[in-house]
Amino acid sequence: MKNLYNVFFSPTDSTRDVLDCLSMDLKMVAEDVDLTLYQNRELKAEFTKDDLVLIGVPSYAGRVPQTFTQRFAENISGNGALAVLVVTFGNRAYEDTLIELKDLAEKNNFKVIAAAAVVTQHSIVPEFGAGRPDMEDKKELKSFAKQIKAKITTEVYGDIAVSGNRPYKMAIASSMAPRLDKDKCISCGTCVVACPTHAIDEFSFECEATKCISCLRCIKVCPMNCRYVPMEILNKLKEHLTPLCASRKNNEFFI
Repeated sequence: MKNLYNVFFSPTDSTRDVLDCLSMDLKMVAEDVDLTLYQNRELKAEFTKDDLVLIGVPSYAGRVPQTFTQRFAENISGNGALAVLVVTFGNRAYEDTLIELKDLAEKNNFKVIAAAAVVTQHSIVPEFGAGRPDMEDKKELKSFAKQIKAKITTEVYGDIAVSGNRPYKMAIASSMAPRLDKDKCISCGTCVVACPTHAIDEFSFECEATKCISCLRCIKVCPMNCRYVPMEILNKLKEHLTPLCASRKNNEFFI
């Protein structure tokens, strides 16, 4: 392989961090193709058979984020490049995300040679999966990278089977748009620029619920910590997720 690329959608940087970790373990310098940004919604990229492409997304309710699906499907061309798929999930489940991502990649002419589902800290309720990927996870990623390198050396690429079902589970639209504490807001516009779907008004800085995908990127990037999800909503979500997320979930690797 001559070149390594990271193609990703990563609003809170968890997926991007996993790809960076894997790139380091592959001992290659990766060039980023960041499909998170609204400004990059029409960013086009074409690869070749000499390229290895890491494609990463978080699992949103067991599916690939629709924002990524549209941008990837319309603008990214594999042209026979090798692909390693990475789905991250907040210690609950990734359901049909990985098989959907595999279908997307293959439709755009990537040759999928490996895939992984990696646990990261939950983006909304951070006590679930806190501190992950931890040292044990990183050891597993290092071992996965060695397997990828060995597979590339042999140049034997059979079809890999990943977890998930077709048809995919129904996509669930979220309505958890973050609120704004106007007393703290300094009108810097950081959230406006960072929002993946251009859901934040550039004058009022309020979030438009119909455009919001509840990725919470605006909360992460706000320098004044003035964006938030109401506590009553967080408590209800935590109550729902506790039976599903309390125990430690394992990473899964397919190669």
